[in-house]
Amino acid sequence: MRKLFAFILIPPMLVAGCGGGGGGSYSGGGGGGLTCVAESATTAQQLPNPVTLLATDNNGVILQLPSVPAAGAAIPTGLLVFGIGTETNNGLSGATKLSADPSTGDITATLHGTTYPSYLDSGSNGNFFPPDNALQTCPSPNDKWYCPTSTVPESPTLQSTSGMLVANFNVENANTLFSNSSFTAFNDLAGPNSTVVDLGLSFFFGQNIFTGFEALTTGATPYFAVGGTLATATPGPPNVETLTVDGGPTGLNPTAVNTAYVSVKICVPGTTTCEVIDHVEVDTGSIGLRLISSQVSLSLPAVMDSSNRPLAECIQFADGTSWGSLATADVTLPVSGVTAKNVNIHLIGATSAGSPPAACTGKTENTVNDFGANGILGVGPFVNDCNSSGDCMPGTQSANYYYCH
Repeated sequence: MRKLFAFILIPPMLVAGCGGGGGGSYSGGGGGGLTCVAESATTAQQLPNPVTLLATDNNGVILQLPSVPAAGAAIPTGLLVFGIGTETNNGLSGATKLSADPSTGDITATLHGTTYPSYLDSGSNGNFFPPDNALQTCPSPNDKWYCPTSTVPESPTLQSTSGMLVANFNVENANTLFSNSSFTAFNDLAGPNSTVVDLGLSFFFGQNIFTGFEALTTGATPYFAVGGTLATATPGPPNVETLTVDGGPTGLNPTAVNTAYVSVKICVPGTTTCEVIDHVEVDTGSIGLRLISSQVSLSLPAVMDSSNRPLAECIQFADGTSWGSLATADVTLPVSGVTAKNVNIHLIGATSAGSPPAACTGKTENTVNDFGANGILGVGPFVNDCNSSGDCMPGTQSANYYYCH
């Protein structure tokens, strides 16, 4: 059964988030007294991977970020390239291809003699994996990170039916890294996870990371690829967007680390009534465009179920849960100019969805400060965020759809 990947964003100091939510309106809304009931959503009603809706360059993405020193770097910029093997600037060119499980999107990683599920997830702001004896966690409040007394090298072996790759990286003391408050990018930041090897944005610096999408019409399975020599790509048309790793939206407290952002232009479908949302995180570990509703001022048409009831979604990430309404927009990446029409998007924290149902559990992430971004652009390896049967019920899927009345 298909899972939705999870993103993990842990700030360098764990503090309580600030309140707020709501604001972005959509037609067909409601109020705080709504009752919401879980239901299956058709693929047409679900959140799609927006890149799959592009007219061309729609079979995958490449993230290319520069190398950063061991101590970190301040505000590096990189590239988000649309398509794989569709233009002169996006060929695999010698990269190691790792086919993913068609149901879960996982590959495997062997580390310290044990094999774990694994994936490459730009939405995780560190490398997360089970510890060995050389690693200890930091004292509180940074106990979600490793703080070794000296540099610790790690070399998980990534495997799939199509290839194998030794993923070498180092782990440095997180408290030492965070001591330079002007640095936002670290290639050696890591933390504990007892069940998976999650190679986050730390692993992306200094190399090409490919995410190949499933193809429902041909039966092609998703994959990751690492390395190779990417042809020189310049931000702009037809397929290259600028990525920026910085401290996040204005006023974010604490500031973000290892988070790659783009700006996204959304429009009322079929019109020129538009606005640009900055600091939208690019996440190869989730599916769909999700925006914090307080950052959206447009009135967008609601996504309705087969009985003409407005849909909402509870999305359960690894580090929390976000709730809000579904709406439709035309979506453009403004540097490259790529556009997808009539895209279902998630307005996180929208008051029109009412209060989240009891089954929508976990740490609430419905505001910019809780989320660490103004939104998230999920470009993981699947076409939709649920399977084709629309099975998104609590307990079996990470994405949960509801109609509210």
